[in-house]
Amino acid sequence: MDFLAELWNQVGITLPQLVATGIASVVCYLVLTAVLRTVGQRLYANRSGTGLAVVLVLGAVTGRAMLGPRPTLMVGLAALGSLVVMERFFGTARRSGLIGHRRAVVLFAQGSLVHDQMHRYHVTESMLRQRLRTAGVGSLDDIRGIVLETDGTMSVIQQGKEFDPRLLTGVRGAELLLDD
Repeated sequence: MDFLAELWNQVGITLPQLVATGIASVVCYLVLTAVLRTVGQRLYANRSGTGLAVVLVLGAVTGRAMLGPRPTLMVGLAALGSLVVMERFFGTARRSGLIGHRRAVVLFAQGSLVHDQMHRYHVTESMLRQRLRTAGVGSLDDIRGIVLETDGTMSVIQQGKEFDPRLLTGVRGAELLLDD
């Protein structure tokens, strides 16, 4: 075998590999998206070593499955291309309203914990206290609420400051933070 043929064998891709990589990438993207829509917000909110490990393993297993039994440079590029196309398609669908977004959720409102939401998203009281300390809150009386955002971060809404209710549009439990 001459040099160029051997080089292509090491970095190239065949038509069946291209099709298989495309199919595997689409299936893995859809499955990973479904998993992250189901448990992603709670994984990101609980920034423990275990949560990070789970996210890393999900990514590693998904990446390996997309590459198939004989990964090469071109197979990797085909997988990346498939992911970019899928993300562009689903990003456009999300922006146009065809696919729903995860929603932010109220975890603490008007001096009370929202236990059912905390349990659902695996957020503990100590995590909330840590977030309050990070935000420089000195007393629970100083806050109106805490919102778990879709990316797993927590927003602290301060008491006594002017607050536009439109900022809570789409937040699950927003009515708990609004004055009657």
